[in-house]
Amino acid sequence: MITFSKHGTALCPDCGASLVYGTKQEPAGWKVYYECNDRCGFEQMAGWVKLSEITHLDDVQARAEAMGDRWSDRNDQE
Repeated sequence: MITFSKHGTALCPDCGASLVYGTKQEPAGWKVYYECNDRCGFEQMAGWVKLSEITHLDDVQARAEAMGDRWSDRNDQE
């Protein structure tokens, strides 16, 4: 089961709504997924967090959230 959390600034590239992210635990780490909070159909596997690269479970959430910055309006201001 994947529990999704709202990303603070990431916006759906298809409709402009906010994005949510979730992680799915696998034997060697976690897959990170993003999808549109308004369910317009946008969903994408954003990346992978390897078990060997983290020291605490909070690191998984921080890395998963950082993967969503590619859809963030923060990138427009740089």
